[in-house]
Order: sequence, then C-alpha cells, then structure tokens
Amino acid sequence: MKDYTQGRTPEMLEPFFPNEMFRHIIVSCFLLAVECIAVIFLPFSFPFIEKYAGVPWFGLPFYELHKYLQNDLLLIVIMVFCALFLISWPFLENAFRYNPKNKLSLKKVPANE
Repeated sequence: MKDYTQGRTPEMLEPFFPNEMFRHIIVSCFLLAVECIAVIFLPFSFPFIEKYAGVPWFGLPFYELHKYLQNDLLLIVIMVFCALFLISWPFLENAFRYNPKNKLSLKKVPANE
C-alpha cells in the first residue's frame, strides 16, 4: 500500500474540516462579539459621518447601497451573493490551494508515484 503522507508537510495533511472550519468559527465569533460590544457602547454616530434620520451607524453601508440601487430585489440578491461568497471562501481557498491540476494553485502537491 502506498504511503500518501510522504513528501507532504503536516499543514497539507491537516484536515480542512473540522480543524480549519473550527478556526474560522472562532474568529467569526470573536468578530461578532466585538461588533456587539461596539453596538452596545457606541450607539451614537461618529461626527465625521453624516447621520441619516432613523439609521444607526452600523446600518449606514446598507443605507448607502440602497440609495444607489433603487431596486430592492437587486439589493437583496447582491447582499445574499456577497454573504454566500464570504461563507464559501474557505472552501474555495482550500480547493485552489491543494489541487495539483489547478494552474492557479499556490502550493503544488507532489504527484503520487
């Protein structure tokens, strides 16, 4: 039987799921906690941002995007696409990084002999 661990670093042999997903979940939870703390302790707008009536400071990017895109359906589609892209980014990165047939691959996996 062939040993598939030869010529590969421990980083390449580490499973993406659950190890890498666990790291992404920890970072996401930390960033979510930081944002929640910021919303609780900084509910007022910053003086260098123009305050719109009824829009909290953390909703301003969505308000600005809605101002430029008058179509509500297009706005929702763009936000859902961006959310799905950000969620799938770790899987896409892993596929590009360790695929030996991919020309865009950052790390080349040695061919099995």
